[in-house]
Amino acid sequence: MALDIELLQPADVPQATQFAIYTRQLLFPEVYQSELPHDLTHFSQTYLEHPQGACFVVKDKHTIIGMVAYRAYNHRFNLDLPLKVVEVVKLFIQPEYRRQGLASQLCHALFEYAQRQNIRHFYLHTHPFLPAAEYFWQKQEFQVIHREWLAHYDTVHMLKTSQSI
Repeated sequence: MALDIELLQPADVPQATQFAIYTRQLLFPEVYQSELPHDLTHFSQTYLEHPQGACFVVKDKHTIIGMVAYRAYNHRFNLDLPLKVVEVVKLFIQPEYRRQGLASQLCHALFEYAQRQNIRHFYLHTHPFLPAAEYFWQKQEFQVIHREWLAHYDTVHMLKTSQSI
């Protein structure tokens, strides 16, 4: 099985958008389904055109089976974060492709690309109900900076600062 990890290309935006919508519905079936968020309705502008946006995908032949991205952080949580910080989002690998290290490889590609773009600070939030998510992100050198209860979900806020090239 030949799997390719690559920076998202404009031709793959429709497929990537549908993949992101699918994963959102799978992970959060009871909330957030009435209206799509801005990043999904403006995928190209958020992840390809914006200087603080990027998206990497893993494909099996021509089908996206995994994704991770970052976008400009909008400071919607009351956290003490660096001014120039991006938010890591959309990490998902199709279940039948898991346990092969693909999530780590995707993140490695994303963080290497970010360094070349002079991006050093990465914020994300995750939820305890996602199996092993906090542990995975700690392996990617993220540190927990805050825990809170938000609406339906316990939320774990994490930050990573990488060294300059």
